[in-house]
Amino acid sequence: MMDNYKPYAYLYKHVSEPAWLKSCFVVMIPAGEKLVLRTGDPSLIGDKVLIRYSIAEDSSQTQRRQEYCENQFSWNGNDYEVEVVVGDGNSPGSGRTTIKSQDAELD
Repeated sequence: MMDNYKPYAYLYKHVSEPAWLKSCFVVMIPAGEKLVLRTGDPSLIGDKVLIRYSIAEDSSQTQRRQEYCENQFSWNGNDYEVEVVVGDGNSPGSGRTTIKSQDAELD
Protein backbone atom coordinates (compact mmCIF):
# COMPACT_ATOMS: atom_id res chain seq x y z
CA MET A 1 0.00 0.00 0.00
CA MET A 2 1.28 3.45 -0.90
CA ASP A 3 2.00 5.50 2.21
CA ASN A 4 2.46 8.94 0.66
CA TYR A 5 1.12 11.37 -1.90
CA LYS A 6 4.04 11.28 -4.36
CA PRO A 7 2.57 12.73 -7.57
CA TYR A 8 3.46 11.34 -10.98
CA ALA A 9 3.49 14.47 -13.12
CA TYR A 10 3.99 15.54 -16.70
CA LEU A 11 4.02 18.95 -18.36
CA TYR A 12 2.75 20.18 -21.71
CA LYS A 13 3.64 23.47 -23.43
CA HIS A 14 1.88 25.40 -26.13
CA VAL A 15 4.39 27.76 -27.75
CA SER A 16 2.24 29.72 -30.20
CA GLU A 17 0.02 32.55 -28.98
CA PRO A 18 -1.54 32.34 -26.55
CA ALA A 19 1.33 30.38 -24.98
CA TRP A 20 0.61 28.23 -21.94
CA LEU A 21 1.90 25.44 -19.76
CA LYS A 22 -0.32 22.64 -18.48
CA SER A 23 0.74 20.55 -15.50
CA CYS A 24 -0.97 17.16 -15.20
CA PHE A 25 -0.46 14.64 -12.42
CA VAL A 26 -1.89 11.52 -10.88
CA VAL A 27 -1.67 10.63 -7.21
CA MET A 28 -3.11 8.00 -4.88
CA ILE A 29 -5.46 9.38 -2.21
CA PRO A 30 -6.42 7.35 0.88
CA ALA A 31 -10.06 6.87 1.85
CA GLY A 32 -11.42 9.73 3.96
CA GLU A 33 -9.18 12.39 2.37
CA LYS A 34 -9.18 14.75 -0.60
CA LEU A 35 -6.89 17.28 -2.27
CA VAL A 36 -7.61 21.01 -2.21
CA LEU A 37 -5.70 23.43 -4.46
CA ARG A 38 -4.22 26.18 -2.31
CA THR A 39 -5.65 29.65 -2.87
CA GLY A 40 -3.62 31.66 -5.38
CA ASP A 41 -1.94 28.65 -7.03
CA PRO A 42 -0.51 28.13 -9.57
CA SER A 43 1.78 30.94 -8.43
CA LEU A 44 5.05 32.22 -9.88
CA ILE A 45 7.93 32.82 -7.46
CA GLY A 46 11.12 33.78 -9.29
CA ASP A 47 11.66 31.13 -11.97
CA LYS A 48 9.47 28.51 -10.25
CA VAL A 49 5.75 27.90 -10.71
CA LEU A 50 4.24 26.37 -7.56
CA ILE A 51 1.12 24.23 -7.67
CA ARG A 52 0.36 23.26 -4.08
CA TYR A 53 -2.39 21.02 -2.80
CA SER A 54 -3.45 20.67 0.82
CA ILE A 55 -4.78 17.39 2.18
CA ALA A 56 -8.23 17.66 3.78
CA GLU A 57 -10.59 15.23 5.45
CA ASP A 58 -13.55 14.06 3.37
CA SER A 59 -15.77 11.42 4.95
CA SER A 60 -17.68 11.01 1.67
CA GLN A 61 -14.60 9.37 0.11
CA THR A 62 -14.91 5.78 1.27
CA GLN A 63 -12.21 4.16 -0.88
CA ARG A 64 -8.56 4.67 -1.73
CA ARG A 65 -8.38 6.02 -5.26
CA GLN A 66 -6.20 7.51 -7.94
CA GLU A 67 -6.93 11.14 -8.77
CA TYR A 68 -5.98 13.07 -11.90
CA CYS A 69 -5.42 16.83 -11.64
CA GLU A 70 -4.44 19.41 -14.21
CA ASN A 71 -3.64 23.11 -14.09
CA GLN A 72 -3.19 25.23 -17.19
CA PHE A 73 -1.77 28.76 -17.00
CA SER A 74 -0.39 31.42 -19.32
CA TRP A 75 3.31 31.30 -20.13
CA ASN A 76 5.71 33.95 -21.40
CA GLY A 77 8.10 31.43 -22.99
CA ASN A 78 10.79 31.76 -20.30
CA ASP A 79 12.39 28.72 -18.70
CA TYR A 80 10.59 27.76 -15.50
CA GLU A 81 10.50 24.87 -13.09
CA VAL A 82 6.97 23.70 -12.37
CA GLU A 83 6.74 22.12 -8.93
CA VAL A 84 3.70 20.14 -7.79
CA VAL A 85 3.51 19.80 -4.00
CA VAL A 86 1.00 17.62 -2.14
CA GLY A 87 0.79 18.28 1.61
CA ASP A 88 3.99 19.92 2.82
CA GLY A 89 6.01 17.96 0.27
CA ASN A 90 8.61 16.71 2.73
CA SER A 91 7.04 14.62 5.49
CA PRO A 92 5.63 11.11 5.22
CA GLY A 93 2.17 11.36 3.75
CA SER A 94 3.14 14.11 1.31
CA GLY A 95 5.09 14.43 -1.92
CA ARG A 96 6.51 16.71 -4.56
CA THR A 97 7.82 16.60 -8.09
CA THR A 98 9.41 19.17 -10.40
CA ILE A 99 9.53 19.41 -14.20
CA LYS A 100 11.39 22.06 -16.20
CA SER A 101 9.47 23.86 -18.94
CA GLN A 102 12.22 23.07 -21.47
CA ASP A 103 11.48 19.36 -20.84
CA ALA A 104 7.74 19.75 -21.39
CA GLU A 105 6.02 17.96 -24.26
CA LEU A 106 4.74 20.14 -27.10
CA ASP A 107 0.97 20.35 -27.35
